[in-house]
Amino acid sequence: MISLAIILVGVLGGIYYRFFFDNRFFLKNDTKEVVSLLSDINAGEKFDLSSFTKADSVFVVEPYNDKFFETNSHLKLLDCIKRSIEHMTIYDGWCQLLFVKGNKVVSFAEINRNVADFCGIDTCRTDYPNPKFSVKTALFLDESKKVHLRQ
Repeated sequence: MISLAIILVGVLGGIYYRFFFDNRFFLKNDTKEVVSLLSDINAGEKFDLSSFTKADSVFVVEPYNDKFFETNSHLKLLDCIKRSIEHMTIYDGWCQLLFVKGNKVVSFAEINRNVADFCGIDTCRTDYPNPKFSVKTALFLDESKKVHLRQ
């Protein structure tokens, strides 16, 4: 009887894990905080992304970059979350910010490119490969809402 109860608890735990924990719902969503920060920024004003996260770096996932995790295979997060992030790349009007501590993705933000366009930020300077930068990197918005790295 006890072994049946243990098996039942194990099966129910596995089902619970699969449908609840292996889901993007449990990855911290920083979208509100980032959008709030960006909405208060004037063109040319310096800002960084360190005020609301304990992450040390930010990766930008641009639209149509469905191969992001192939080139960044060192990042640790659940496969279900990877698929969800890759699915969002089909939308041209959005880019995603992945906040990373070490190699673990700790939170994310989905940013409408009309609020701030992070796409192409890696082309601003060559010492920031594969759109990654420190959360303390000085950034600024231009008049057309494109984000640039401050030099």
